[in-house]
Amino acid sequence: MRKLTVTLLLLTAVVLIGCGTGSVTDFPNRLVGADGQEFFLEDLEAIANHTTLTSDEKRERFRDLGIEDEELIDALLGL
Repeated sequence: MRKLTVTLLLLTAVVLIGCGTGSVTDFPNRLVGADGQEFFLEDLEAIANHTTLTSDEKRERFRDLGIEDEELIDALLGL
């Protein structure tokens, strides 16, 4: 009986320790800027399609997200 109790306690401890360790969600549209800031494709589209921003203002918004590659920014402006 004692062996069964110890086994159940160890099994419970293993299950409880493992809870929550695998709960990291990875989004397929998740992007990370140079400074580690996360942004999504929807963020880029919102900037690219903003009608009242000039091209220079859009470029600055992309840089604020952490995008440093000028060729990438040029491509994003064409979205």
